[in-house]
Amino acid sequence: KKYYDAYIPLNLRRRVSFAGYVSPEDLPRYYTSADVYCSPATGSESFGIVLLEAMASGVPIVASNIEGYRNVMTDGKEGLFCRPRDPRSIADAVIALTKDPERRGVMGVHGRATAQRYDWTTVTKQIEEVYTQVVS
Repeated sequence: KKYYDAYIPLNLRRRVSFAGYVSPEDLPRYYTSADVYCSPATGSESFGIVLLEAMASGVPIVASNIEGYRNVMTDGKEGLFCRPRDPRSIADAVIALTKDPERRGVMGVHGRATAQRYDWTTVTKQIEEVYTQVVS
């Protein structure tokens, strides 16, 4: 915590908190309390589960434009992509969304719809259909 606190300007430290580990049961509360969910991953994300979790909570996304995230999010629909490892690109996207509550709301609605496509009941049916075709 001390290491990361050093990067926060003194005048902003009271507005920034590092929660540390958050239990899976508490994650939805964190997502829904945010105006924007930001995931500046640098790669090695095979699939955007964290993005889907935020989308399911109706939160617009700012995420690195990496392969695993492009599989679940469309730029400009559920959120905005930024260039990986580019703090200015991340900041610009977050600032753009924080200044536009209407756009955030629309993206949140699209995100919920996208997340529903990955609901286990939907995915299970799709997997069963594949198995049925293979067995036939």
